[in-house]
Amino acid sequence: MMIYYGMAQWQHPAWVNWLYPASLPAAERIGRYSQVFSTVEVGSTFYTKVDDAQLLRWYESVAEDFRFCFKAPQTVTHRLLERPWHEVQGDWFAFMRSLQPLQSKLGPVMLQFPSMCDERTLEVIFALCDMWTLATPLSVEVRNLAYFDKNQIEQRFLAGLSDRNVNRVVMDSRPVFSTEAYCDSLVDAQKKKPRVPCHPVATAGYPVVRFIGHPDLPRNDVWLDQWAKKLVQWLEEGRTPFVFVHSSDNIAAPTLASQLDQKVQALCPHYRSQLILPVSQEQGSLW
Repeated sequence: MMIYYGMAQWQHPAWVNWLYPASLPAAERIGRYSQVFSTVEVGSTFYTKVDDAQLLRWYESVAEDFRFCFKAPQTVTHRLLERPWHEVQGDWFAFMRSLQPLQSKLGPVMLQFPSMCDERTLEVIFALCDMWTLATPLSVEVRNLAYFDKNQIEQRFLAGLSDRNVNRVVMDSRPVFSTEAYCDSLVDAQKKKPRVPCHPVATAGYPVVRFIGHPDLPRNDVWLDQWAKKLVQWLEEGRTPFVFVHSSDNIAAPTLASQLDQKVQALCPHYRSQLILPVSQEQGSLW
């Protein structure tokens, strides 16, 4: 039974002297991060072409059991509707080639589609999934509300992913939208994070969860309790979940991940966690 926990980044100014010492060079922080967490969501590949040598440096900085979850380039997903299909295909295959040397440390690669991609793009999404050539898992996140109708469109979407052994990415942004935006981090999160229904359906063996926590940590308990039950269910079904925990400013994200994992442990006596946060005076002063 294994749950991969990770953040949306491997370094944050507020994590200095907690997850890693201030004396540790920035280039080495990924190695220290990987001693605590077992995966990371890498968004840099969404925004730009990351140099192959840089990808290899990241790969060599972490242990064999660590898993990177890279996001597909925006030229494949967010610019899908405005570009010729052969160019989209070319960028998708080039991205796969760049990841090929990293396969032994890859978790579910993410195809993240924007809200403008409605049900009319479903067959194109499936076509991209069908082109996947790597042996490692693939996952898909959609943000158009048509895919959350609990009816024909969502059923076609889920069935298509299941037939292709592709994982659904489940976005849970309920916590950050549960109150008015009373601080800068909530204002920013409510502008940037999608407000979509949370449908925790697994379509393959490596379901992906993206949990966006509220900065008032106790408010998250109700949703963490729900996720602990769902994660235990998936574990008992033989699945291996990947859970990426965010918070509105990401400062408290490691703490939320630890709290969720403790809830899983309480529900599942056969589960043995590998997530242990370091303890320091600096950590206590963050909140």
